[in-house]
Amino acid sequence: MSLILDIDPPPGTLVRFLSDLHLAHKRGRTPSPEALIAEMEGVDILVLCGDTAETRETCLEREHSIRLREKLRELCRLRGIRLIELAGNHDPDIEPMLLRLWGGRVVAMHGHAILKEISPWSREYMSARDEVKRIIAAHPEAETHLETRLELARSVTRELSRRVPQPTARKTPQSKLLRDLHHCFWPPLRPLHIITAWLRCGARAERWIRRYLPDTEIFIIGHFHRSGRWQYGRRTILNTGAWFELATPYAVDVKDAKLLSYHPLTCSRNYTTDTPAP
Repeated sequence: MSLILDIDPPPGTLVRFLSDLHLAHKRGRTPSPEALIAEMEGVDILVLCGDTAETRETCLEREHSIRLREKLRELCRLRGIRLIELAGNHDPDIEPMLLRLWGGRVVAMHGHAILKEISPWSREYMSARDEVKRIIAAHPEAETHLETRLELARSVTRELSRRVPQPTARKTPQSKLLRDLHHCFWPPLRPLHIITAWLRCGARAERWIRRYLPDTEIFIIGHFHRSGRWQYGRRTILNTGAWFELATPYAVDVKDAKLLSYHPLTCSRNYTTDTPAP
């Protein structure tokens, strides 16, 4: 299967874009699949722009996350909603990585391919820095060729997928506050990389889409966990935020290649507390 999907929705089709559900993630705030689908009234096509589930090789939540994703898929089938899933860096088992609609006027992807290192703020990257540099060097055509750039993102993602850190009783802080501080500020350069990614998100996305798909009018991404809207001439860039602590998920609604709305989803306040089945 190609890493790129092309579809031309019929006139009047309402396409909704979401991203970064992170189903079953311990820091996630995704509602139950039932509550989420209840918010999809009138939606004909639902595009999940990556990190829907936690399917990295060494992720502890993997099996439970896959079960929740299957439930979401089944509910979409029952409601008659066409579901399109794109790969993120947390769900590399999904094949397509980029979606072009209406002849490429609207483009969606997770957003991790914008950065060659995928997530330079992550502990996985810090443990695999030399190997990631080797993978990048092996894809020189990624600077000019879209398919190669996506293949590079997939290769780096798979390397990082094998390096998800496992919790250890010896060094894990006990209180939630200490765990949150440890998660956000260790290693010390981590917050700097995160803040830099937030500040540069719109500009980086615009440079990326201008290089690979310059005729795009609406470019929709996630990955950076901060919602945002940027206008560069006729081009609109939208980040859907995340269903995560300290973040807000946004929906992007598009019909006939025109932006209808960009709005936060209130159902994120009622996130699932499901626990993995034994």
